[in-house]
Amino acid sequence: MEAIEVINDYQGRKSMLLAVLVCLLASCSLVSCSQSEKSTQEKEKKEETEFAPHTQLVLPVVPVKLLDLKRNLDLPGELEAYQNVPVHAKVEGYISWIGVDRGSIVKRGQKMISIACPELNEKEQEARAKVSAAESALRQSEEDYQSQKSKLLESTARLDSDQLTMSRLQEASKTPGAIAQNDVDTQIKTTEADRARIASLESQIKAASALVKSQKDNVAAAKNVLKSLIAMRDYLTIPAPFDGVVTERNVHTGSIVAVDSARVSLPLVRVQQKDVLRLVVAVPEDCVAGLKNGAKIEFSVPAFLGKTFFGTVARLGYALDPATRTMPVVLTVDNRNGELQPGMFATVHWITDRPYKTMFVPSPAAVTTLKGTFVIRIEDGKIRKVLVTKGQTMDNLVEIVGKIKPGDLVMLKGTDEYKDGTAATAKVADTKDMEKAFKKSEGGGE
Repeated sequence: MEAIEVINDYQGRKSMLLAVLVCLLASCSLVSCSQSEKSTQEKEKKEETEFAPHTQLVLPVVPVKLLDLKRNLDLPGELEAYQNVPVHAKVEGYISWIGVDRGSIVKRGQKMISIACPELNEKEQEARAKVSAAESALRQSEEDYQSQKSKLLESTARLDSDQLTMSRLQEASKTPGAIAQNDVDTQIKTTEADRARIASLESQIKAASALVKSQKDNVAAAKNVLKSLIAMRDYLTIPAPFDGVVTERNVHTGSIVAVDSARVSLPLVRVQQKDVLRLVVAVPEDCVAGLKNGAKIEFSVPAFLGKTFFGTVARLGYALDPATRTMPVVLTVDNRNGELQPGMFATVHWITDRPYKTMFVPSPAAVTTLKGTFVIRIEDGKIRKVLVTKGQTMDNLVEIVGKIKPGDLVMLKGTDEYKDGTAATAKVADTKDMEKAFKKSEGGGE
């Protein structure tokens, strides 16, 4: 019995503890809900206070300025030889002598390589023989032509004589019995034969004249072949094409050389002009405005740290590369002292400008969100968001284009937390405001 009472007493106490625990949990839940509701109400009240149109905000502002764009931009470039010529052979043979090597300084016309070509002598002798044969055939055809002309003169004279005899016989035959009719007929036939002979000779003379012309063409063709072979002797000696330096050599004495019309094989040597260099720069699309020939541009190279060189704009590409959206610009660099080398990479200190003025605001004033880029203009004591398009930067300023004009007051530090129409008082930004705005901008926010 005592055991049963103990058990009942334990169960009763357990029930009381559970009831107390439930009451405590309910109380905590009510307190938490009350605090959450209070926090939400305070937040809504704060937002209503912040965004209420009647709230007067004092905002630092700056005027929109109309300025000339002057921007320094570092662009990569590469130095190239002003002239870069791979020298190939124009005749087949072998190298009998070579007097230059990599690094050799050469002058225009200086002998660099000699090529031996024994076959060329044989071809030249053969060509000379063909010229002699053609000239001999021409002389023979000219003699035949002159012979035919002589025969024509002789036949013409005979025809004239026979025609005169025929006329006399015909006149005498009018007197009966003075001359036999047979003699008249014979003379007529003789005259006709003379005419036929002359016609034949004239035809032969035309053929002889055509043969003479053909033989003259043969002689001219044979002489041209001979002249070409003689000219090829000049190609056996390879001179330097200009003043420069040999930067590549791929043959030695005894090397066989062949004529490569496609120029896909390695050159015998390569000569580059280094006293003047080309500096090729790819200028971005947004920086091509204002480019002009003759402009002097600074650049530097890693080999001469801290030293500045200059190039002059010589040629503009006048077309953008569709793949990179850049325009190639060539600068001419005076390198008579030989400090710079072709192939060096350079950093070009490009100055970008525009031929007209554009509007600028401090960089923090232009804000970009998912809805676009805008500035906040203070107009008639109220906030107005104005959509703009950003251009290039210049120091701490950014170029803008939009429905805004120079002199308009815009908020120094743009933000999207204010709604259009919010009342605001403009205050011209001072140095501290500027420092604070740029510091927050660099820090990525408040």
